[in-house]
Amino acid sequence: AVVSTQSTGDLVVFMKEHTSSGDMVVMGVDVCEEPGQIGYDTLTSELRDSYKFALEGKSPGFTTWRMRPVGEEKYTNDCILYSDQQLRVLQALDVPAEKLIGGAKLPNNYCGSDHIPLITDFQRVLAE
Repeated sequence: AVVSTQSTGDLVVFMKEHTSSGDMVVMGVDVCEEPGQIGYDTLTSELRDSYKFALEGKSPGFTTWRMRPVGEEKYTNDCILYSDQQLRVLQALDVPAEKLIGGAKLPNNYCGSDHIPLITDFQRVLAE
């Protein structure tokens, strides 16, 4: 889902209205903002960022990197969010090395989108 700052609050309200505290929630989101901005922070107040967990508190160097008429745009605005009550992050797919992206940036022959694929392996945590 692609969300904006305004809709992140609506997404959190929708999630709360349609899930129970024990439900597993996993959501891939193009937040259109970077970590530390209000939309991202609103979502991560309720869910955890799997890449931030896998990278021990850091965010990927980029999740989109493209050339536009105004110049180069390199952002970390995509994430996989999850409810941490019943899920544990095992690993996350590495972000490609910058040298693999090339001068034309994204999309390219290796990645058909201007956003890189994000993949997280989760393990369900069974209640004791």
